[in-house]
Amino acid sequence: MTTGPARALLRRLGQFLDGFSACFSRQPQRDAASRYLDGLLHDSERKSMQAMHGRLSDPGQYQALQHFITHSPWDARRVWAHLRTVVPVRAGILAIDDTGFPKQGTHSVGVQRQYCGALGKIGNCQVAVSSALIADGRTWPLAFDLYLPASWTEEAARRAAAGIPATLRFREKWRLALAQVRAILDAGFTLTGVVVDADYGSNAAFRAGLERLGLPYGVAIRGQVVCTVVDAAVTQSAAALAQSVPDDAWEEVTWGTGTTGPLTARFCALRVRPTKGRGDRWLLCERSATDERKYYLLHLPATTALGDLVALARSRWPIEQQYRELKDDLGLDHFEGRSYQGWTHHVVLTAIAFTFLQIERGRAPLESRPTLPVVRGWVREIMALLYVIHNRRLLVMLDSFRRNAPLRR
Repeated sequence: MTTGPARALLRRLGQFLDGFSACFSRQPQRDAASRYLDGLLHDSERKSMQAMHGRLSDPGQYQALQHFITHSPWDARRVWAHLRTVVPVRAGILAIDDTGFPKQGTHSVGVQRQYCGALGKIGNCQVAVSSALIADGRTWPLAFDLYLPASWTEEAARRAAAGIPATLRFREKWRLALAQVRAILDAGFTLTGVVVDADYGSNAAFRAGLERLGLPYGVAIRGQVVCTVVDAAVTQSAAALAQSVPDDAWEEVTWGTGTTGPLTARFCALRVRPTKGRGDRWLLCERSATDERKYYLLHLPATTALGDLVALARSRWPIEQQYRELKDDLGLDHFEGRSYQGWTHHVVLTAIAFTFLQIERGRAPLESRPTLPVVRGWVREIMALLYVIHNRRLLVMLDSFRRNAPLRR
């Protein structure tokens, strides 16, 4: 990247971050927020506070940065509310999912043995519920909540040690998810569909919550979910209903392109009435080339074409990519503190950095749009250059190398 574009990018970053200044009541907080975000965008591979602080061109005191994250009383909810106002895309599909943060000990807030997607099995971890808007070929993080198991909300000593606010009580993941949906709707977003995995989609109370909000959805469900076929006296599990469909009723549908080629499977769709639910829904059944079966319930009009049913049901994968980029590129899972407040502060600042990178990606046309890691690489190079410029010892070393190169060809 040449000087002109680099200066312009830094100027846009500064203007973007200035928009959050009202979320921090004092100048030291604003300075620390800027430093922390610089650290997240810097070339440090590990995004723990110590590693980031060591690579800042204007680091300030480490203790001040640590205090800003773990003890300073600024409200992460207020920052999330402002972040939702600056997302430039206001309509799209909302993907809801949870992601795990593997941990070694037992003192990090919310940690316990539970299913961890990052490990692919039950392990010692924290779990967060999150919502992301999928639109315009990009994903936008709109909410993150740390799931607090009952053992953390009911034990006074653990609550006190982790600084869990007195107002927080145990809430199931699906209740956290519905609260996020309401906050996102209140922020003015138009949701053309909600997509979730089978852990959420198989929950009738969660589906009913979406229906009360008037939202269309395409949710994965487990094969054991029982439905009644509309206009037929047949009540069976989704898996049994799919098994009864003749082979010639299945249609091949391609819904996208993966790394190895077109994403294709065979599908059939039935109008059903879930036993635990109200009204008719679509039961979408999927058979892969290896005969793996998947099932979805969709709250869409009876006239919806099969291709459109598949497109919604199969639109959830970008949130998995978002998790990977948040973790690999911005250190979402690198926070080493144990407090509830520290975790919430780190996560919302990571979401701010991610949102800026997505906005930068949008400056290019869709057909030539760089990936988020590429844009992050541009910013990282600029931050590394600033670090060198502000480090006199490194400048002297560079000048020495220029005058007398250690390697000659």
